[in-house]
Amino acid sequence: MNRFLFQRTFALFLAFASVLALATPARAAERRYLSRGTAQFVSPTDFVGTGIATHLGLYDEAGSVQFSPTADPTVLHLDAESTYTAADGDHLYAVITGQLNGVTGAITATVTYVGGTGRFADASGTATLSGQLLPGGSIEVTVKGTIDY
Repeated sequence: MNRFLFQRTFALFLAFASVLALATPARAAERRYLSRGTAQFVSPTDFVGTGIATHLGLYDEAGSVQFSPTADPTVLHLDAESTYTAADGDHLYAVITGQLNGVTGAITATVTYVGGTGRFADASGTATLSGQLLPGGSIEVTVKGTIDY
């Protein structure tokens, strides 16, 4: 009888351990990221935008940027923060560092993903932003890189 009780207890332990192993959340995986969108300055430092991106779907964006001079008087350094709101309401946070060519309006920057909400709570990754400042303060951007979440 003791042998039967031991086997039954061991089987219950294995079943419980299996359920716990299956319930463990999956680890983040590096995924390709691509987005295209437009943004508009609503003040000298604040912007809003919309676009479409892998992993976000249609998104809205809100952020702010600080410009500082460089050794080249026609180029400004930029530091920005942005929050993307995905189609399902989850947020993805990004820090953006780069430059704006004041003559051509070209923007080149590195985007670093630094968390968010929902499925993006532990998001990380980097991407390259290419943009063009247009007359009237609007911006067209393309972002290509990778994201982990």
